[in-house]
Amino acid sequence: MPDANMKLKNATYVFFLAISMFFQAQAEETSGTEPIFFQSEGMSLYLEEMARSESVIWAMDFIDTETMIFTERPGSIKLLHLDTRKISEVHGGPAVFRSASAGLFDVLVDPDFKKNQVVYFTYVKEVQDGSATAIARGRLQNNELIELQDLFVANNASSEHAHWGSRVVMDTDRHLYITVGDRHVPDNAQNLKSHGGKILRLTETGQIPTDNPFAGRIDAMPGIWSFGHRNPQGLVIHAVTRQLFEQEHGPTGGDEINVVEPGKNYGWPVITHGENIWGGQFAIGAAKDGMEQPITYYKPGIAPSGMTFYFGKRYPAWKGDLFNGTLRGHINRLILEGNKVIREERLLTTSRDRIRDIVEGPDELLYLCTESGKISRIVPVR
Repeated sequence: MPDANMKLKNATYVFFLAISMFFQAQAEETSGTEPIFFQSEGMSLYLEEMARSESVIWAMDFIDTETMIFTERPGSIKLLHLDTRKISEVHGGPAVFRSASAGLFDVLVDPDFKKNQVVYFTYVKEVQDGSATAIARGRLQNNELIELQDLFVANNASSEHAHWGSRVVMDTDRHLYITVGDRHVPDNAQNLKSHGGKILRLTETGQIPTDNPFAGRIDAMPGIWSFGHRNPQGLVIHAVTRQLFEQEHGPTGGDEINVVEPGKNYGWPVITHGENIWGGQFAIGAAKDGMEQPITYYKPGIAPSGMTFYFGKRYPAWKGDLFNGTLRGHINRLILEGNKVIREERLLTTSRDRIRDIVEGPDELLYLCTESGKISRIVPVR
């Protein structure tokens, strides 16, 4: 019996070694790079590179089960066919203002795309007083955007080249939520006459919903949904609770994740869990009555980017968890009970690649894109 057991163990080892080599060879053949293998919650996984670009890839979404649409910060819009890995360019996108951090940002495929072919983009637009965060939409037909129009241009135009935001999501009532950064003018975030440091809520055509918290007031911009934000670069709606989650860059630490509620003040720059604000300006502390606290914050910072909840079946142990991209080169997986973070896991800590976005694909796998121009997905090892 000992010999039989030994033979069984050896056969099992050889089998799993062969499986591992097969998946590694498969990933190398399709992407030209070695996959990164890792473990989480008893699952064996690997990061498979799908495509590569020469530009910063900022955001992704899906046209259908076979086609991804993604943005490159210099201004290009491209399609990736998931089966063939072929990339094609979309023409007719917005004219973006470019700098070291400015350009084309988020992309959102309309949930009714099959009916209306509408796609939304956030980008930096050149205006009279410098540049500003904007959102546009157009209809995608045969790799060309037609009827492209701006729905919104932020009023906090500036010559500063940072803190744009910017993400866009749509709720089940077809309201758009857009993040706008403070543009390195911290006081913008508390100024209700400024779009800077805000999350805005608009209709799908760029109008002001009548039930917005500041609609009808003469002392505030009616599109504001929440304020007191610094540089919000992550935004997602929970598929079950319908709550809006946001993450933003703090100053020298203090990056934070918030559950966003209408009309609430999230504190910047009056309070922060970070350090120096800007130009010698300092916060009064980390808390103040009437100002919201994040559900979690990071000190030192993680430089947060895109975020998503996972509700697929490919990673059973991850269902319902929140995944946050970071520019520090890893993914944060947060396990929540209600709105309380009870545990965190950091994934892909050896990749060292600045992650710009993370989304769940139609195949129920998580996809991520990076500043080095890579699109990859996390695949279970069977």
